[in-house]
Amino acid sequence: MPSFSSLALVSLAALGAVAAPAERRQTTGSTSQCMTEAEADQVATAWGTLIASYNDELADAVLTENFTDYSESVNTLINSCPQGDAAKPLDLLAPSFTSREMFKIGQGQQPAINFERLNIWPSCKSVNIRWKTTNTAPIPNPKPVVGLIAMEVVKNQNAGAEYPWLISTVYSEFDAGAWLQNLVEAGICSSGAGLPSTGNGTETCSSPPPPANNGTVVPPVTSIPVSSPTSTYTAEPEETDCAEEDEPTAYAKPTAY
Repeated sequence: MPSFSSLALVSLAALGAVAAPAERRQTTGSTSQCMTEAEADQVATAWGTLIASYNDELADAVLTENFTDYSESVNTLINSCPQGDAAKPLDLLAPSFTSREMFKIGQGQQPAINFERLNIWPSCKSVNIRWKTTNTAPIPNPKPVVGLIAMEVVKNQNAGAEYPWLISTVYSEFDAGAWLQNLVEAGICSSGAGLPSTGNGTETCSSPPPPANNGTVVPPVTSIPVSSPTSTYTAEPEETDCAEEDEPTAYAKPTAY
């Protein structure tokens, strides 16, 4: 029969095997292989600054050269209301930017918006934030836009750099519908962008209502006899006086985030 001490050693070894993964995760989280909360906050702050007050120097400092940005919301805005020479049609699921240089060109054409960070959820090598902006178009009381961003980061290989973690990939989605409505109401996009400037979007051009006839029933003009019982008068279609929609006004491409 195994001794008590032998059983105790076996039990301790088993406990060690079970506890080892959790211990390794804790150790990894406390080393330079993972961001600290302060470093994650720095990443989130830098991204918000790129959106609210863009400059090339900050983009070079916080983004990797092969930076990639995925956003169906951004692609929807670009396709529905292209603005600026950097706004090219994109498949909805295609990357919005595939390099740091492309991001710099596109984001550099954006009008400034406020960028309020509502929540942040940091992890080892990613930062997730929830955000809001309230001035996506120069109109009174624009609709607020809320979005979520997931950012993957990599360790900066330049020792002693101001930003020890660089943003490599961004996944961002937001309320593109509210943003587009703001642009339509501001006259930056025409109502042909997919959303009407007023109403529910079901109204169409129509002829004016017929004049009152004091209750007398008048047959359709197509059935009124002209010269014989077998000949009828066919009315020409009445033209409607509908104004042509304005073409989209040139303006910087909607801000990506």
